[in-house]
Amino acid sequence: MRKSLQLYGKIQARRKALGLSQEELAQRMGVSRQSVTKWETGLSAPDLDRLVELADTLGVSLDYLLREQADVPDALAEPAEPVSAESVSEDKGEKVPVSPASMSAAARHIVLAAGVLIFLIGAGGLLTMWIYSELFPVQLVDGRGGVHTGLWGYVLARDVKALFWAALAAVAAGPVLITCSLRRGRE
Repeated sequence: MRKSLQLYGKIQARRKALGLSQEELAQRMGVSRQSVTKWETGLSAPDLDRLVELADTLGVSLDYLLREQADVPDALAEPAEPVSAESVSEDKGEKVPVSPASMSAAARHIVLAAGVLIFLIGAGGLLTMWIYSELFPVQLVDGRGGVHTGLWGYVLARDVKALFWAALAAVAAGPVLITCSLRRGRE
């Protein structure tokens, strides 16, 4: 247990505990980095609306930010484990939802893993269809006299268009999720 921190110290300690830079916190709050710097140095304080948003973003209660408390648990300033979907309120011991913004690092990892998994599933589906199209070649003639062979001929002949398009969408969506996750990590 540590002695209580002033508002500015609590903002900075919680931001660092969540692994956020001043720039990231500012972006989430819709303010400038200089505003966050002033809040953390005690040169200014957020207005009431911003304070409510700040508490949500940091995953803490307004009581924690504003009240002088004799002791502040170390776990609040520096969580030993990633922030979960629920957190224990500091003042009453009740469970309260944590803002998705406070789960940024964990969320980025989940999005990255999901992107890789989605891409691999889609690529595996396309590869499987291609292998089957090579093992069981098809020559399909459509109503207009067009001849379809190879993968597309196989897809048409076996009537697996929905599966083909789903796999293709997964191959396209996977890299998009991966890119979004990596960009968020650099911000």
